[in-house]
Order: sequence, then C-alpha cells, then structure tokens
Amino acid sequence: MTDPATSPWQSAEAVWTSSERAVEMVRAIAGAPEALVGQTPKDLVWRKNKARLYRYRRDVPATRRTPIFLVLPLINRAYILDLRPGASFVEYLLGEGHDVFLLDWGIPGDEDRAIDLTTLITRYLPRAATAARRAAGSDRLTVLGYCIGGVLATCFTALNPDVARNLVLLTTPIDFSDAGQFGRMTARGTFPVDRLAETYPVVPGLLPDIGTKLLSPLQSTVGTYARLWDRLADPAFDVSAWQAMYRWVNESVPFVGAAYRQWIVEFYQDNRLARGTLEIDGRPVRLADIRCPVLNVAATADRIAPRSTTSAITRLIGSDDRSEELVEGGHVGIVVGRTASRDLWPRVGTWLGQHD
Repeated sequence: MTDPATSPWQSAEAVWTSSERAVEMVRAIAGAPEALVGQTPKDLVWRKNKARLYRYRRDVPATRRTPIFLVLPLINRAYILDLRPGASFVEYLLGEGHDVFLLDWGIPGDEDRAIDLTTLITRYLPRAATAARRAAGSDRLTVLGYCIGGVLATCFTALNPDVARNLVLLTTPIDFSDAGQFGRMTARGTFPVDRLAETYPVVPGLLPDIGTKLLSPLQSTVGTYARLWDRLADPAFDVSAWQAMYRWVNESVPFVGAAYRQWIVEFYQDNRLARGTLEIDGRPVRLADIRCPVLNVAATADRIAPRSTTSAITRLIGSDDRSEELVEGGHVGIVVGRTASRDLWPRVGTWLGQHD
C-alpha cells in the first residue's frame, strides 16, 4: 500500500504549494480579465444597434490613398486586431500610412433575435462602408475580413463590386464541402441547429467556444496551463502579453440565433457560397462578380478554417489579380502571435503597398 505521505498527489501538492511559480501562475490567470487590450486611440464614426464603426486616430495624415475597412468575426471581440501595443495589426497598418476603420459588431442580446446574416450583409455593411468612405473622402475601400468576417466581406464585395478597390481575406472559409472536424460536428442529421435557434434567441458564446476547443481538447484546456507553467520559468516571458491573449480567447461573444442558423445551414451544410446557389435578400451572390484584386491569407495549421475551406476563393473569383499567402501557424497565431509582426503583417503590408 502506498504511503499517503509519499503518494504522487502529495508530492505534486507539496511542489505546488511551495512554489513561487505557482503563485505567479495564479496571478497571471486571475489578472487576465483585467488585461489592457484595444488601446490604440479611435473615434466613433457610425453606429447601428450594437454595431460600431471606429476610425483609428493618426498623428499625421494618411499617406496611402485607399482606406482600410476591417470586418471582424461575429463571435469574437473585435480588439483581436488591436490586442496590445506591439501586438496590434491596426498599429502596424497605421505605421504604414493607412487610414484604418474597424467594424465592431458589438454584443447582441435577446432583442436582436431576428438579425440574420442577410441583414448584416445588406443593411449593416453597406451603411458602415458608406460612412467610412465619407469620413475618409474616398470612393473605394480595401475591405479586409477575418474568419467569419471574411465571409461577410466576401458576400458584401460580390454584391457591391464598386465599393472595394481590394479584398483581403485572413483565414476565411469559403468552400465547406470538406470543412474538417467542424464540418463533421455541424453536419445535417448530427447537429441540432434548428432546436438551438428555437431555444436560444441568442446562442451563448460558450457553445461555439466549446466547439473550437473540441478541435484540440487537451491542447486548448490542460495544455494552456501546462505551457504557462513552463513559460513562467523564463525570466523574459511577457506575462501581460499572455494575459491579453487569454482574455480574448475566453471573452466569447453570443451568436444571434437567426444568424447562427443561417451560418450553419446555408454555409456549412449546404455550401451555397462556393456552389453559387447562395442568395442574399433575393440577389444571387456570385463570387465571379468579384473583380478587384484579392489577397487570400491561409494558415498551415488552421483547424478552424483548414486549407480545404480557404483555398477555393482564388479559383472562384472573377479577378485576374489574385494572390495567396500561406503562413506557418494557426488560425489566430498568424494574425497576432509572436511571429505575426515579422511574417504576416509585412506580407500584407507589401501587397497593400502594391495595390494602393
């Protein structure tokens, strides 16, 4: 029989309770909800219901002629592209001389239950884009969408081809015929999307978050804290950077039931966008109508938007100017990870400079 005093649990408990690193770990996790994020100064330009369009301040006038219109995912906090000083894609774009606008969809409530993707694409995006163009004094925008925001940006650009001078997509799923694990999890006959939409006027953010974590359950749960424990041993480890990302990962946003059902049924299950059968407010969404220059950015280790979903855009659009950048890393890491400022951002910056 194992002596309780020398059992593995007692040994682990002794290490934990006597370790300064354990105290540091508790402090890091407990302090994450208050981490400073989204600090780049900005001004409100336009609002509709919960949605807000912001224009980031510049100390000097923009040197690039085409404003950038950032379209964010519906289920994530918008500050991911402005995470913190030194880890901000917005900060980088400003430094490159761009006029930058960001559309933050906000946090929906039960009163928003009828808002679907059609409403966002035909009533929110056009008005926000008009407000951005008016504020910047420009006829055209570079429309840049991230993940689900990229899908909305793509549909918007296809329906409004005269608005976008350029379209940039970051880890954006377009073809759902082979959508990986997410596709299998949300398959018709397997996933009760109708019941969910009927039960929840606004689907709790925890549900999509659980789905994402189930793609790599050990790594995204226990692994998160195991990696933190190891990294705390490094004197150069930036705890505040970890806290900012941890806060974002755990601040999920509810998904309006009507929009959620449309997203699962029309995109994941029916694959209407890639098949050319998607209609928005009675109008067909034809990817071939996108004739502006397009940059498609994909991640090599993306479980959320695998290559099978992101690669189709360059063969389906009507533009002769189509480029693709394949970046080492995962869905979020390539955009705001430790190597983003040396890898993704300069690649996008170079392309934007060539298409201003």
